Amino acid sequence: MIIVDTELKKRAEEGRPVRVAMIGAGAIGRGVASQIVNHTTGMVLAVVANRTVANAARALELSGVSEWQVVSTVEGLDECVAKGIPAVTDDLYLACESAGVDIIVEVLSDVELAAAVALRAFYRGKDYLTMNAEMDATFGLELRARADEAGVVYSVSDGDQPGVEMNLWRYVKSLGLEPLVCGNIKGLQDCRRNPTTQEGFAKTWNQG
Repeated sequence: MIIVDTELKKRAEEGRPVRVAMIGAGAIGRGVASQIVNHTTGMVLAVVANRTVANAARALELSGVSEWQVVSTVEGLDECVAKGIPAVTDDLYLACESAGVDIIVEVLSDVELAAAVALRAFYRGKDYLTMNAEMDATFGLELRARADEAGVVYSVSDGDQPGVEMNLWRYVKSLGLEPLVCGNIKGLQDCRRNPTTQEGFAKTWNQG
């Protein structure tokens, strides 16, 4: 990670940050937006695409961004990127067409739609990072092959459980041990949870 941080710092100093397009603006997307905007040197959130524009704008607003522009064309998006103004759009494929975008970060909950956006991104030469574990479990092998054919990167964020588990597996291997079982077992799981008992958690994390 130190290597990554150093490279991002270098890009920031050179005035060529990684220009990120985020596809999806739900609960996870809002967290990703805040992380990029407020805590990640060397990256800029160039555009947020969501089927509901108001939710895309809200992700920026909650991250402390006070100015953005709604766009519906590639030309409009490229102009925003050039000016350093974040853009929002309801066209999930628009960022794939933009020369001003370096990487697509996808945080959708829809499996089929996410895969379709990935394929468009590959076709347009864009690297693609997903936080959609369900999509990766369904189409990951095929998408990896398609990305390799296109000469771009397809990867899964370690902000979701599969990526975190792989890092833990690597760590255990580095200790000279042989992991036998990997799983996602949360101590907070409650098999008797219902809408009433879940309501407080949902309000706290804005998942209503």
